[in-house]
Amino acid sequence: MGSSAVARLHGLFAAYKPPGLKWEHLRDTVELQLLRGLNAGKAPAPQQRVRFLLGPTEGSEDKGLTLTATSVPTLTRHPLVCGPAFTSLKIGVGHRLDAQASGVLVLGVGHGCRLLTDMHDAHLTKDYTLRGLLGKATDDFCEDGRLVEKTTYDHVTREKLDRILAVIQGSHQKALVIGAVHARDAAATAKAGARDRPGAQDHCRLLTSAAHAGWLLCTGRCPPAVPVGPPQHPGGH
Repeated sequence: MGSSAVARLHGLFAAYKPPGLKWEHLRDTVELQLLRGLNAGKAPAPQQRVRFLLGPTEGSEDKGLTLTATSVPTLTRHPLVCGPAFTSLKIGVGHRLDAQASGVLVLGVGHGCRLLTDMHDAHLTKDYTLRGLLGKATDDFCEDGRLVEKTTYDHVTREKLDRILAVIQGSHQKALVIGAVHARDAAATAKAGARDRPGAQDHCRLLTSAAHAGWLLCTGRCPPAVPVGPPQHPGGH
């Protein structure tokens, strides 16, 4: 393998990250193995150069020394002199996993790193499996953390656990809706206060579109119309 192999080393591939291993370590290990494969190939034949070596004249009884033109290999490109031919590769990571998490890690090599951005922007569906331990609490909420509390868990049932999970899911959805409303209000405020600036109309349209998209994502319906103008106080004041 040589420079021609590096020219073809582009694309995406998936690697399994076991628990207890940092994603940086996995990426560095993949890079090291690829570099070992690239440098394990047969090195090209060294270039030859002409040197004049001092030595006795062949077939002569004279003890004098003469200069003889000799072809010798050039060692300036030898691996023992200049080191391995390949020392680094461009490897990107599509997403990151915690040290205690396990799963698929998408890596990109060479021009494949550009595809990682397209994959991220596609918002592909991700499936996570959560594993927990009842009756124990640690200082960092990890399995190998320092134990700070221990109790019984016989009273925990599947029905109670589902109810708690539903409350957590509802609070997350509520936060998404509130964020979408704030984005909608910010877009309306920007449109009302900055519509006279040059180029402000296009900027406000982008903000309004983003707010509508967030509202649709969270609620599944179109957002209500927001009046633009001075606030109306009750009683005509």
